[in-house]
Parts: sequence; C-alpha cells; structure tokens
Amino acid sequence: MMSPNTLGAIRFGAGLSPDHALPADASALWDSLGREAGASDYAVTPWATRMMRAHERHRTRRARRDSDDPRLQDALREINVEDRNSSFADLQACLARLAYARTGMFERLTRFWSNHFAAQPKGGVFRDGRVAYAEEALRPHVMGTFSQMLQSAILHPVMLSYLDQNSSFGPQSRAGRRRGRGLNENLARELLELHTLGVSGGYSQDDVTQLARLLTGLTYSLDEGFHFQPRIAEPGIIEIFGKRYGGRPVTLDHIVEALDDLALRRETAQHLAFKLAHHFVSDTPDPQLVAHMAASYQQTGGDLPSLYRAMLEHPGAWDGPLSKTRAPMEMMAASLRALSVDPQLLLNLRPREIRLFLLRPLVLMGEPHESVPSPAGYGDDAAYWITPQGLAARVDWAMGLSQLVPGEIDPRDFVDIALQDAASDALRRASAGAETRVQGVGLILASPDFNRR
Repeated sequence: MMSPNTLGAIRFGAGLSPDHALPADASALWDSLGREAGASDYAVTPWATRMMRAHERHRTRRARRDSDDPRLQDALREINVEDRNSSFADLQACLARLAYARTGMFERLTRFWSNHFAAQPKGGVFRDGRVAYAEEALRPHVMGTFSQMLQSAILHPVMLSYLDQNSSFGPQSRAGRRRGRGLNENLARELLELHTLGVSGGYSQDDVTQLARLLTGLTYSLDEGFHFQPRIAEPGIIEIFGKRYGGRPVTLDHIVEALDDLALRRETAQHLAFKLAHHFVSDTPDPQLVAHMAASYQQTGGDLPSLYRAMLEHPGAWDGPLSKTRAPMEMMAASLRALSVDPQLLLNLRPREIRLFLLRPLVLMGEPHESVPSPAGYGDDAAYWITPQGLAARVDWAMGLSQLVPGEIDPRDFVDIALQDAASDALRRASAGAETRVQGVGLILASPDFNRR
C-alpha cells in the first residue's frame, strides 16, 4: 500500500527526488507553499521586454514598406531571433522550477491557473508572451484571492488579444455609432463559462450579451499596454444577474466591481473547487471533498490558500490510487528530478539541443511550449494525454534521457528513488530484467507507474 508521503509528493508535488525529503503530511505540503511562493532562482523574460520587441518589430515592418534597405530585413530577423531565444530560455526556466523545487506544489498550482486562464498572444507583432503573462498576471496571485487573480488575468493584453476584445465596441458608444461596430462576445462568454461560473453555472445568452456590453472599453495597444477607452464603452445602466452596473460615463471601476461579484458567486466556488480537485485528485473527486472546498472558498471570500488548505486537509484528497496522468512538462520535470540531473546541464543546452530534446518532444507529446489548444486550455482527464503518438514520444524521450545521464544507475535502486512504494511488482521485475542498466532506467521513466500522478 502506498504511503501518504509518496502519494503527497506525486499527487500534489513535482515528484520524488533523492535531493529532497518527501513531505511528511498535508501540513508539510501546506507549509511548502509559503516557502516556494517567492521569487524563483530561474527567471523568465519580462512582459516589458516582449512589448519592447513588439514595438521594434512594428516600427521595422513599417519602415520596410517604405524602403528597400536590406538592413531592415536583418534588423527584423534579429528581433525574431531574440524573441525565439527568450522563448527557449523561458522553457528551460519553467522546467527547472518544477524539476528542482523542494516540493513543487506551488509550481503545480501555477501551472493549474495558467491552464485555467489559458491564453496566448495572437498573431501580429506579439510573439511568445504566454510565459510572461502567467509570470506577471497569475503567479503573484496564486497565494492571494481569486478576485485579484481574475482581474489581473482578464485585464492583461494577452487575454484581451487572444479573445479579440479590441474588436468589441459598445453599439451605442461614440466609436460604435460612428464606425458601425458592435459587440464581440468572446471574452464575456469565456469569462462566464470557463473562468468563473462554469458551463453549468446557470447563465443565459442574455447574460453573456449584457456582460459583453459592460466589458466594452477594455483594450490594449503597443504604446499604452492595457487601458480603458471610454469612447468605445457602451454607455448606460447594464443589468447582470439582477445587479446594475455602468452609467454615464462607464468607468473601469464598474467592470472591476462586476468581476469581483462573479468571483464571489456560489457557482464560481463550486466550479473552482471541482476543477482543482479534478486536477489534483481524481477525474471523479469525492463530492464531499468538493463541497468542503467550495464552502471554504465562500467563507473566506475567495481566499485561494484557504481553498488549497481545504483540499489538503480533507480525507477525500488522500483516498484511492494515483489515477491521473502527468502532463508532458510534468513528466519531463519528474524525470530530471528523479535522476538528480544537474540544473546546469538543462540550463546550458544550446538552441539546437533545446529543439531536439525539449521543444519537439513536447509537440509530439501534445503540449507545445507557448501554446494552448483553445480558451479551455489543455484537457485534464487522465486519458487526455494517452494517445499513440504521445505515448511513443514519452518512451523515446525517457530512453533518450537515460542515455544522456552520466554514470550508470542500477534500475533496482532507481525504481525506489523515482517511485518508492508507488512502483508495482511488475515494474520492479521488468526494470531489473532489462538488458542494460540504461534500458532499465528508461523503462521506469516510460512506465505507466511513473507517468501517473
């Protein structure tokens, strides 16, 4: 039978490591959040740098339209290379944070919220800013309130760009009347369906439309970043779920008030509690666990640390076998972690090695870096990652890593390092009977036992 220590490290943390003791219990996991929530040793590219390059790219493109100077093409290529190299470095940093964290639950939560508020820059002059968006809009609020995180996510240029908010005009606004423009409901719909109430949250199409009217005025530009633009905001009183917002003039404060109200609704508490339990514990979490978490959320006004504590303290979070599937990035990090790979080996990879060893395998496994499949993010059911191509890519990557690690590790020892009492007898026999030690280690990393969480 699996011990609570092993289960806690795999289900809630980044996995087992010979360099870090297992969390003793739920309290130890909870304590780890405070320790690991500070600034990371592995920095990512700031959003301001991405914006600066977007400015440079925009100016250079405009200059090229009026000139045949070949130096402009070279300048544009250099900007793109800088962004690409930053994206490579961001991938290394994100992987290192997960692989080398003492416990890793905070990093797991950051990944959860990054998927909950799934967004990426959308074409044009913006490039590869998803990591910077998560770093600056979501990570600082993982230990705050959901209201704070919701506001930060919804008002970020990446979210506004991804959901086409710049094309949403109040039909009766000054700009809307003059230009004959109307609403774009993308942001309003996803805000209700994905970010707050959930698909079963009891809202109607009219609620989506009214919220879309209220959200007009939210916009962004290269010069100002996010800002509120009154001339495109729909004027007047707008009623949503029986409460009135707006006025003449409409202000950003009206929108923030509506976001706060959505964050505190009972349906939002239920949606977030279920989604968090579904992600960490089981595809079919204990209803009493979900109810306990939702009640804590409501009692504390959407305090996220209290929500995590409620999950960890409930027996339902510790029942049952490991039944979820590690996402590709989590599998990579857990492998580096179990093998105690020197961080510098990861951080010193050259661009070609990053493409071969990280970027392409992630694509084949189904989790491309800097990309999301839809506003709903990546699936969270255990079977989502289990595809023929994805499984083959996991096996290939695991075997490749086992060959790169210097020195030979005895699989009979490594199975306890990587899994302890989560390893099945069948895996122990198979890895011990492998033709070579390298194959035995690779077999462990590619096994269903290791890929479950």
